[in-house]
Amino acid sequence: MRDEVYSVDPGSDRRDDATGSDAGIRTDLARTDLDRHLALFYDSPTAQLEIAAAFIADALRNGRRCLYLADANNPTQIRAALETTDIDVESRLEAGDLEIRDATEAYLADGFDPDGMIDTLEAACAASIDAGYEGFSVAGENTWCFHTDESFDHVLEFEAEFDATCPELPVTALCQYDLDRFGERSIAKALWTHKQIIYRYTICDNPYYVPPSEYQSSADVRLDSRLMLEQLYDLTRSRRQIDRREQRLTVINRVLRHNVRNDLNTILGSLSLVRERDEIDDRSRERLEIAEQCARELVQTAEKARAIQQVVGESEVETPTLGSVIDSAVRQLRERAPGARIEVTGDEPSQTVLADAALDEALLELLTNGVIHQSADEPTVRITVTNRTDEFVGLEIENPGDPIPESDQRALQHGTETPLEHGSGLGLWLVKWIVEQSAGRLWFPESDVETCRIGIELRTVGRTEVQATERGDRPVR
Repeated sequence: MRDEVYSVDPGSDRRDDATGSDAGIRTDLARTDLDRHLALFYDSPTAQLEIAAAFIADALRNGRRCLYLADANNPTQIRAALETTDIDVESRLEAGDLEIRDATEAYLADGFDPDGMIDTLEAACAASIDAGYEGFSVAGENTWCFHTDESFDHVLEFEAEFDATCPELPVTALCQYDLDRFGERSIAKALWTHKQIIYRYTICDNPYYVPPSEYQSSADVRLDSRLMLEQLYDLTRSRRQIDRREQRLTVINRVLRHNVRNDLNTILGSLSLVRERDEIDDRSRERLEIAEQCARELVQTAEKARAIQQVVGESEVETPTLGSVIDSAVRQLRERAPGARIEVTGDEPSQTVLADAALDEALLELLTNGVIHQSADEPTVRITVTNRTDEFVGLEIENPGDPIPESDQRALQHGTETPLEHGSGLGLWLVKWIVEQSAGRLWFPESDVETCRIGIELRTVGRTEVQATERGDRPVR
């Protein structure tokens, strides 16, 4: 490829892919609605293969036919990377779910023909749908560009033309760019044609994306300094708004956990002294007890707000066994409520799952709720484990008592509260946020009027994925 592509000076600063993780990109892929056209920017072969393999594995698990266009890596390397995600590569290849092809052959066998490539992709999408797949996903190593005399601008025009010509096709494409081979100018131009990018194991919405119609209508829109200035201005204003909101939330959290808590403790002490006076009649004593209970609940709410700030603000995805998460939550509950009875039934909880580091806190919250809303001397909570599919495991927490109110369920499912639909406390929001950070889902099974049931669905990972995440021999990047 001519002109725009050149190698970066080997002595220049390298970008650091190590800030992300294999588990992190799998979580991101599981909970993000992917655009049809993404770009992966990487600076190490390890990062490239881990991310591309995670992309293909996620697509296969979602019932899509996949094509990998290889150039810098050979088919053996690509198969090995896919096998670390627990994909049965041989059976997928034999079934036609997956194909690994040479990118140069695909793009340049008869010379670079953008119209022909678009026709080929349209046909591949149609064939995938006809065969019963949910769609078509392709991951391409863009180093094939170095084997053609076409300019990089011509390649980008092909990508913009594809977006403009086929906006409704059920295709998701991942274009891969080596930051040590493509020059700064080429990378900057590539940013204009991809609505989402993956960088440092993180899926990012791209503020520099230019829709195909705008890209094609300008002689050199990629270098439009006024547009870049406007986007930088918008980014700066957005960051300032976020900073201001974070400052306000910090103040509010401090007030909740310090000022309000201390004042409520003073109120509780005063109410206790008044209640102990002999001249208080029974009716007044009953009212004082109600006031004390309300004050104690407010103290607990303030404490929970502090816990939420700590837990949700320090998200980290891990790969524990489900059994270890359950054991941790049950052990903590027994310390709080020694008289409670906890039953674990269903399938063996031996699966390894994607989990936020605080997942046991979410399960503990549900178990605690189940205990405190019972009046029995030995409150009972049942945890039922169910292997829902090869990729997902379900937990159902059940206890005698009133089911979760429908208004709470709707607020949690919508993710927002309104004056008419809102939750009754912070506990279930804490559970929802931790579960979502685990790439999981909170749901509400059908319950009768005397039983409360709450479900959690988690994504499982295979042993080879865990080994790839936990090994300490990752190359320095």
